[in-house]
Amino acid sequence: MNRTSRIKSVSMHQRNTSGRCGTGSTERYILFAPGWYYPDIHRGVVRFARDHEWHVTFYFDDLVPKHWQGDGVITLLAAPQGLWQLLRKLDVPIVDLSESRPTIRLPRVTMDNAAIGRMAAQYFLDRGYRNFAFFHHWDLGVSRRRRDSFAKELAKYGHHCEVLSWQKARGKRTDTLYQRHRWLIHRLTALPKPLALFAMRDIEAVEVIEACLSSGLSVPEQISILGVDNYETICDCLRVPLSSIDNNLEQVGYEGAALLERLISGESPPTSPLYIPPSGVVERRSTDCLAVDHPRVATALRYIHDNAHLPICMTDVVRFVAMSRSGIEKAFREHFVRAPMEELRHIRVERAQKMLRETNEKIITVARVTGFQTSHNLCRAFNHHLGLTPRQYRLKHRDTPV
Repeated sequence: MNRTSRIKSVSMHQRNTSGRCGTGSTERYILFAPGWYYPDIHRGVVRFARDHEWHVTFYFDDLVPKHWQGDGVITLLAAPQGLWQLLRKLDVPIVDLSESRPTIRLPRVTMDNAAIGRMAAQYFLDRGYRNFAFFHHWDLGVSRRRRDSFAKELAKYGHHCEVLSWQKARGKRTDTLYQRHRWLIHRLTALPKPLALFAMRDIEAVEVIEACLSSGLSVPEQISILGVDNYETICDCLRVPLSSIDNNLEQVGYEGAALLERLISGESPPTSPLYIPPSGVVERRSTDCLAVDHPRVATALRYIHDNAHLPICMTDVVRFVAMSRSGIEKAFREHFVRAPMEELRHIRVERAQKMLRETNEKIITVARVTGFQTSHNLCRAFNHHLGLTPRQYRLKHRDTPV
């Protein structure tokens, strides 16, 4: 029996069986057909499939087999037309996990690129930066959304973002790594320092790090660099390890599969895409720096960051930096975005959020580990900053189902 016949016979079996498993639940036959392959998205689909007794088919060499028949499709439509031309012939629900083809009317679950841009801006603002840049190769939809939200968030605080676009700067030059490398060195050298640079993806961030190393620009002291995707095989294997935003792709895959299950069960498709927020910034050496030109403010900030888990207060900060309280508060107003105790609360809330998302620790344990000491203090801080209780936050933002 040839390969096409095998696919057809399996497909006929799919249609002819009752679709009931031993547990009494409905078994689905799902095609995973990504125009771009992301292992994290695949893991999210597989996680849902294991929990719901799906049979998921994925052919590397033939994304949409001619005789495939089943219950639904999960795809990531890319720019080329070929994949959609094949998928549109299938009379089953289809969920797209990208926004590359927005004119095609499909239910969508995808990463929140606007939220990624805002997260990058806030991350750099929190570290006192006042000079910003965004780097991308090509002016595509995903890149535009990240760039625009990054620049818009910075503009709220009166800051400008310099856009480094190879597509615009290229002109008649050939599109080679060498040409981009020379151009990047020229642009980075000319920009004011210290500079916070947000790259469209990790692969663009690597080019920035290499340009800095070639030109003698220090990372992160002169240029702090943040990427997106958090590929450990990229980020951890550099001379200067790369900080990166985890765009939560496994959850994109899981939620896309969950939507497909609902559509197969007869639910109406949503009228707008479901956007999955990023998990957070995974910090490495490339951003391990505070852009503060006042030495005692920098000292105070380092003390606050290093001791936020302890029951420190303003008196401790004043004693450590050897300045008067009014003097250090005035210096913070002039050289940083928040007052000392506001920064302390901000750090503690961020760390508590991370623990609530990623662990099963009790609320009182989270409070103690993050410096709030009591669950009452933690609850009060969450209500003030987020309008939620810690438990509500955990249920809403949990990376994996509880």
